[in-house]
Amino acid sequence: MFVAIGSTNKAKVEAVKEALKIIGLNADVISVNVESGVSSQPFCHETFVGAKNRAYNALNATNADIGIGIEGGICYYENKYLAFAVVYAANKEGLENFSFSMAFSLPYSMVKHILEGRELGEATDLIFSTKDSKQHEGAIGYLTKVITRKELYIQPVIAALYPFYNKIE
Repeated sequence: MFVAIGSTNKAKVEAVKEALKIIGLNADVISVNVESGVSSQPFCHETFVGAKNRAYNALNATNADIGIGIEGGICYYENKYLAFAVVYAANKEGLENFSFSMAFSLPYSMVKHILEGRELGEATDLIFSTKDSKQHEGAIGYLTKVITRKELYIQPVIAALYPFYNKIE
């Protein structure tokens, strides 16, 4: 089996590899740099659209059996800005599924930068004086100090993939 992920982001690629290992799906994984078709910092529904576009763009750019898109986004809910991700999986036969990561609130110091037009990763780098955090721990890692961005994505990747390995009518 051949799985293409519509991103070259290290945390996303490693999450897909780990999820495949956990579910026992023997697959070669290729990462491809594809367009999401949404803004660089998507909000709410735009996050879903970006994940779906990434999955199909990865599928169409390769000979993969499954295309996976992971898109991180932000949504405003109950007076908080929440960060979350959508994972979308699709194949050329028309099977598709999606799932969401857990959502977590962002402190105002980060939100301020995002509302000024920066991506969450840029805001994280500024607040925590680091570089390329979105390739590694991500905002979730710096905020919780125990959950990495890779770990945040593993469960929703598994949830998005279940129809591809657990055939339920």
